[in-house]
Amino acid sequence: MIIPILLIVNLITSSTAYTYVAETPCTGLISADCTSSVISGIGYCYWETTCQTLPCYMIDEVAACRTGSGLPTGGASTLCDSLETFSLQYDNVCCDKSEGKLNYAFVRFTKTTDGYYDKASDGTTTLTSLTTQNSATIFQLYTVNPWKIMPSFTSLPTAANFESYLGAILTQYKTLATALQTMPDSHPFYLERTVYQSLQMLRDFIVLQTTPQNTMRDNLIQKIWSVTLIALFRMVNFQPNYYQTNYYIINFAIIPYSRNSITINGQQHTTKIDWSGYAYSQNGFVMVYSFPPEMFGIRNAYSDVICIRPIIGSPPALVYNVGENTFDTSFKPLIITWTWTDPLLTVVAANLKLFKFPFNNVQESGITQETGVTFTCNMVAKQCTSSSITVTPLNTGINYYITTGLGVTADKNKVQCRLQGKAWSGSICS
Repeated sequence: MIIPILLIVNLITSSTAYTYVAETPCTGLISADCTSSVISGIGYCYWETTCQTLPCYMIDEVAACRTGSGLPTGGASTLCDSLETFSLQYDNVCCDKSEGKLNYAFVRFTKTTDGYYDKASDGTTTLTSLTTQNSATIFQLYTVNPWKIMPSFTSLPTAANFESYLGAILTQYKTLATALQTMPDSHPFYLERTVYQSLQMLRDFIVLQTTPQNTMRDNLIQKIWSVTLIALFRMVNFQPNYYQTNYYIINFAIIPYSRNSITINGQQHTTKIDWSGYAYSQNGFVMVYSFPPEMFGIRNAYSDVICIRPIIGSPPALVYNVGENTFDTSFKPLIITWTWTDPLLTVVAANLKLFKFPFNNVQESGITQETGVTFTCNMVAKQCTSSSITVTPLNTGINYYITTGLGVTADKNKVQCRLQGKAWSGSICS
């Protein structure tokens, strides 16, 4: 009877001394342990002068976010909570402390690891050689894998290489714009996928940089919006009566002028664009993409940024260097109706403002208020409607979102600070 008792005591002693996966805080770990050990780091730590906890949305080890409840406390639990629910469609398993839910601005799509970032999947056809405007060529382009540029958070390319590699892929999409719009055997999804892959990688790469990369980011974001336009024009050819998809960090929709309005879904809110007052003389399409502004470090937004691209033609065609920005400047008046479902949100109609988001950069310094627009709210229905918007849109289209005003730099955390192109020092954004 003595031997079994000793065994039990030994097991108990060993288990209490054992370090569980993701239990160790990142702070204080040496470089090797920070990024190379399953127990000490992979999945929730990264090296930036010292070993630090990854931003909560980047963590892919749910044990790191545990707060106890009979289980060992996770090493990232002082900053992060585990998501109340999470989907296998996304890599997100953690969120910022007390947030409790997945923030749509920080969705992370699962990466695939096959293929190349500079060649088609056959391993020999180079990216830049894909120039023939036909189906065979575009399907080769679809096999080029942008995820390969940044396969992990612990081994990043230089900023110059990141811009070069991702920029080359996006440029090739522009080169094949004609075929991408018109080939009948190609689904818009492939274009949409390239857009959300690019946005995710750009966002995450910027967050992990210790110095601002504004020029690189603005160069790439304009190329991403160019591919987004190709996707919208493809949708017009693919399904001209109506097309809409939601990927949270980017959403797409097209609809004919004759439908008079379209509603775009966001996180705990919807935004309706109504152009029924527009007396158009030619048929056309309203093409829309939208995204949560916090993806670029902009807080306090009530709605997503709604990017409206009205275009005349049936069907219209996108020709780069000629028609990329020739949108319908007569597209007015507009009415915007914003509806929210967040039970914790308190809205004051007099505080709501309509802001214009710039096309060519994502910095708050370029955002301006649309003057003369006011909102009337029905608090019972949780719905606010704008006054008539009669401003003539720019040729580049219009990008609107609803907020109470721009935040201040001091309000930003590390992630928001870097996404706004500013420098983070300790606890200060400047």
